[in-house]
Amino acid sequence: MTSLLLIIGVAAISLFVGGWIGRFLTRYPFGRSSVTGIEGMKGRVVEITAIRGDFIEVRLESQIWRAQVVNDVKPEPGMKARITDVKGNVLYVEVLSK
Repeated sequence: MTSLLLIIGVAAISLFVGGWIGRFLTRYPFGRSSVTGIEGMKGRVVEITAIRGDFIEVRLESQIWRAQVVNDVKPEPGMKARITDVKGNVLYVEVLSK
């Protein structure tokens, strides 16, 4: 009877610890902290969809964002750009050369 209780106790502890470790590894894989929001957008590559006077429009996944160019490369629709900063609803992008 005591061995049965011991087996049940070890199994319960194993399930609890295994579940906790599994949840921790899915949230923070390979020791990295989770990156969301503005910090998650920096460094992402977007596609330029339109030139609108003093700003451009870029597509980030399925959303269209207003953006400002921070380097000297002339943007054209279809070119790629990398997000360097986000302020409010404006992305600051570095246009990647062809």
